[in-house]
Amino acid sequence: MVKGFRDAPNIRGNLKEFVVNYIREQIFESRGLHPGDRINERELSRTLGISRAPIREALKELEEQGLISSIQYKGWFVTDYHEEGFWEITKLRTLLEYSVLEKVIALGGPSVEELNHLESLNRDLQEIVDNPDLGDKKLFKFCEKEMEFHMYLCSLAKDHCFWTQKIHRNLSYQIRCSFEVCLHHEGQLKDSVVSHDVVIQCLRRKDLARLREEMFRKLQKESFTSPES
Repeated sequence: MVKGFRDAPNIRGNLKEFVVNYIREQIFESRGLHPGDRINERELSRTLGISRAPIREALKELEEQGLISSIQYKGWFVTDYHEEGFWEITKLRTLLEYSVLEKVIALGGPSVEELNHLESLNRDLQEIVDNPDLGDKKLFKFCEKEMEFHMYLCSLAKDHCFWTQKIHRNLSYQIRCSFEVCLHHEGQLKDSVVSHDVVIQCLRRKDLARLREEMFRKLQKESFTSPES
């Protein structure tokens, strides 16, 4: 049986997407898989009761997202993240988001409903930070909601910036995967919430200069915080 995998639930719909979601749940929520763990296609096929073709497709998609890695002659492994890589991809995400939001503002800015939804997501993040009862689940819940915030932020460009959004999506999965390894204290979570609020207000006012200033501040902070500094 695949290391750490639970019994598979009933499968409906797209098999590849099922496998993608199943492995993501094992990595992020149930912790059945950890960085460095090997994923055996044959055993996974037997565990889930499906053919290896959709499993192989799912593994390739997860590799594109940076969640797993293929090592020649050895197989598939859950990606093992380190702080240096985390800060590198976080800086890349900041640059991508600035490019997208610059386009969003040029097109007239987000709608009131979109801005309200961003604020709602950020309030959820603040509530997670402030909740003393979450215990060990706090970081997991924050990471999931933080990823949702950034995915939605980038989606504001809609049909524009196709490649930027595609790269951003994959980076977001990689950042999510490494978040719990590389965030060490609650102050980092609080800083994320404050930064999100600044970005939202810049979008509300269509203030590109202030948005650029905030993004540059984030880049400087990430450079300062990274192990290379």
